[in-house]
Amino acid sequence: MENYLEGMAVQEMLRRPVCRSLLRDLTSEELRRISEWESVPNNQGSALYVTRVRSRSAPFTEILYELDENSLRILQEVWGYLRWQQLIRITARVGSPYGLPIQANLYVTRRYSRLAHMFNENFFPQGDDDFSDVTTVVVPEWHQRKILVMPRHRVTYILGSDYYGETKMATLRLVMHMVREEMRGLGLHAGSKRVTIRRNRELEQKGMLIFGLSGTGKTTITTADFGLSSPEGVEVLQDDINFLLPDGRCFGSERNFYIKTDNVTRQQPLLSAARDPRAVIENVWVDDDGNVNFDNHAISTNGRAIVPRDRIPNTSDQIDLDKVDMIFFNMRRYDMPPVGRLCSPEQAAAYFMLGESTITSAEDPSRVGQAKRVVGFDPFVVDNPHLNGNRFLQILRDNPGIRCYLLNTGRVGGKDGANISPEVTFACIDGILRDTFSWRYDDLLGYEVPESFGLPNDEQFLPATYMGRDEYVRTIDSLRRERKEYLRKFSGLAPEIVESV
Repeated sequence: MENYLEGMAVQEMLRRPVCRSLLRDLTSEELRRISEWESVPNNQGSALYVTRVRSRSAPFTEILYELDENSLRILQEVWGYLRWQQLIRITARVGSPYGLPIQANLYVTRRYSRLAHMFNENFFPQGDDDFSDVTTVVVPEWHQRKILVMPRHRVTYILGSDYYGETKMATLRLVMHMVREEMRGLGLHAGSKRVTIRRNRELEQKGMLIFGLSGTGKTTITTADFGLSSPEGVEVLQDDINFLLPDGRCFGSERNFYIKTDNVTRQQPLLSAARDPRAVIENVWVDDDGNVNFDNHAISTNGRAIVPRDRIPNTSDQIDLDKVDMIFFNMRRYDMPPVGRLCSPEQAAAYFMLGESTITSAEDPSRVGQAKRVVGFDPFVVDNPHLNGNRFLQILRDNPGIRCYLLNTGRVGGKDGANISPEVTFACIDGILRDTFSWRYDDLLGYEVPESFGLPNDEQFLPATYMGRDEYVRTIDSLRRERKEYLRKFSGLAPEIVESV
């Protein structure tokens, strides 16, 4: 069995499935035209699709380093089906030609050309080619939902799902894995931007990475202009996936942004892009009069859109950072102040591993406020997540100029406490950028906090104001023990990371 699985025939079939006929070299206009039969008519003139599956299929995802008899049987059934189908192949580039140009091939059955259309709009155009660094094969009409991720072969098969987010992340998941395994770097689920700020009468540029789970404000902070005006300003680079290399450079991945639309009407930097006729929209309601209604979530609270980056204010033509200077970890918590500065690479790696936030009402109203943890704020780590933490630690040690900060974007003191609005967060970031904070070490939290936030009624943003000092001490002591217990679960994680919390 092993020799057979390693044979060139299977290797070739995995990456280049045989089909009745293959459509390739299709333009964006051609892809939209052959997908029009599925598009919902609307007044803004965008391609708008409604899918059967409306979120990622994590419970149906399998990581396969070796093909066992069951998975090979499934693949052989799929190959037998595809021999009689027409497929579309899209060859795209992940990353800029100056940064990390990875070639990706997407194969999808002709009936679901809309997925090819979205993939083509999402990534960079590339000449059609049999060669690919990573391959994704999508058969949405398959009778069984199953996602087969094969890292050794750099191939993912998506069966039974027509949700574009699954297709996009199948490609990026394997590219992120490649960067970790082969380039000594790290794929990051984070936004990136470049900020030009005046300090000591001189203009300085700062490279910024923003981490955060859904609902923590990652996109809001990534696309915000922080109220800066020329010659100060921001350049928005990437909203979702970046690749951090050992020398502190950071390369982007996508040509256009794939955004959530459930609250886009409250995010002015994104709204005009979502209203653009070039936007490709997924699972958003269209009113009887033809208007796209992003605030009607009858189809799904997980509405999405691929939006043209040139319609997002302050978005740069570039997607790469020459140097990362600061990293922000966004969290929504009741028990931490709006901002903190981490003291060491080990401590930053610990918070990276914790990937911490709380459950929001959109996820589960009955569990609002309960802790939620995802390693690296990244639900797409293929395997061995401790390697991500150790790699992050090594990169920070090798690039001591990178400073890491915690941002609480939730509500201090519980549901009746002080809401940390985007304006409060932006004021904290401004204090960091201009170096106006006077930092002090907090013995209880174990990291540095500002002497003053420079905000009206600073006390409202201190958790102890609501809990009382004794209860707050007990809360943080319990949290510290819980965090260490969680980190100890990762066999192979550097012990200094665990002890840093």
